[in-house]
Amino acid sequence: MNQPIHPSVSQWISRVIDDARITDFTLLQTLWSGYGQCCRFFSPNANQYLVAKAVQAQPASAHPKGWNDAHSHQRKCKSYQIEQYFYQHYATCSRAFTPQLIACERHGDHALTIMSDLNVAGFSQRHSKLTIEQAKPVLEWLACFHADFMQTNGHGLWAAGTYWHLSTRQREWQTMATGLLKQHAPAISRQLDEARFTTLVHGDAKVANFCFDPAASKAAAVDFQYVGKGIGVQDVAYFIGSALNTDDQLYFTEHCLDYYFAALRRYWRSRIEVHAVEQEWRGLYAVACADFQRFLEGWSPGHHKLNSVLNSYTCRALAAVK
Repeated sequence: MNQPIHPSVSQWISRVIDDARITDFTLLQTLWSGYGQCCRFFSPNANQYLVAKAVQAQPASAHPKGWNDAHSHQRKCKSYQIEQYFYQHYATCSRAFTPQLIACERHGDHALTIMSDLNVAGFSQRHSKLTIEQAKPVLEWLACFHADFMQTNGHGLWAAGTYWHLSTRQREWQTMATGLLKQHAPAISRQLDEARFTTLVHGDAKVANFCFDPAASKAAAVDFQYVGKGIGVQDVAYFIGSALNTDDQLYFTEHCLDYYFAALRRYWRSRIEVHAVEQEWRGLYAVACADFQRFLEGWSPGHHKLNSVLNSYTCRALAAVK
């Protein structure tokens, strides 16, 4: 990337980790809506590469889809605070691989989170689309993560995980075209919120938020801004829609669900309840799809993820609601 690291970011990092000799800055990405920068750098004191996410939120920042009101600003600022809290209090409690917190600092809407580098840990590969076999390490990761946090109260995180939750997306819902999905959106959301079995969901489990080892046999996850309480198939449905092409979604979604639930059975020790969890969450998969389609139709009506497969699951959920 040609864009340089902002001097205020490099100075902030140097002060927080007390290392005046940090070098080799590389910009990994500019944060959504221009809210800051994510970079990699070398710390001589730590003798390793580290990654920093520096949030310097500005209320007037431009949003790619035009959703740049005060409510959107506060939601994004809260998401970075929650991500930092997750790394402080939850990341080390899971067997699912995540970056480990090195240091952090927050002042109002400005937050700096310094983490271990997943490249150093062996997760150096990134993908934009996956085959069915390549998707399995992520399904494995999700099953492990969900098993580790089954029935956790999620203190300090989002009361309802996922970035598209109806309670946080009222404006997008109101913008939707009139129809059954808009009419039944509250009922669909309630079905998910009132599930008997809950866990922590990643909340933004798209393929871009996973890193892979060179053999594509293991995965690790980043970007925990929307982690909170939910049901596992919310992550699974969102991941499948982001990672697989339409034909693979059509023919292999059930195979992916079988693989995910088999992994969940391995990672969760409660052999009796895991079958009840599978029965409930399988039954809510179409509902999770409908809930996400509701968001897309309000936020970006022409979005490429609004395909025939997603719509077919949404129709199932609407038929059950009616």
